Amino acid sequence: MESQEEKARDVEDTRGSLAAGRMAEDFSSLGRQAKSNIAEAAEAAKAEARRIASQQKETGADKLGEVAGAVHGAARTLEDGMPQVASYVHGAAAQLEDAARTLRHRSVDELIDGIGSFARAQPVVFFGGALLAGFALTRFLRSSGQIAGDRLRQTDVRGQ
Repeated sequence: MESQEEKARDVEDTRGSLAAGRMAEDFSSLGRQAKSNIAEAAEAAKAEARRIASQQKETGADKLGEVAGAVHGAARTLEDGMPQVASYVHGAAAQLEDAARTLRHRSVDELIDGIGSFARAQPVVFFGGALLAGFALTRFLRSSGQIAGDRLRQTDVRGQ
């Protein structure tokens, strides 16, 4: 026959097992909740990124259209003196207009897929283009910074 002490230990072991089981369930539940919260936050971040990318895509298409218009204007000034060159410049402007149209009519996902496909098919050309774009962006940002600095210095000189 079991003694009172052994029965007490058995009851204590049973309570401990139940408590451990509840803790494991609680931790499991917390883990599922954390995963759910992370997934919701990730989806919200993706949606916001897509919204911003879509806005930037539209802005980029507008700017590209403006550049195409300026290039056509430059070509018109060349038509009298250098008609052959003007023809090439008009062709380049037409390519810019096509690119602007593509930007406007494709979704962000389609553009990303297209860029990925192009990068896989032509890695050297893609890398070279990315490098050139980086250099151009750096020059643009530096010149913008210099212009802003010049304006600030002019304001300081006038203000004193």
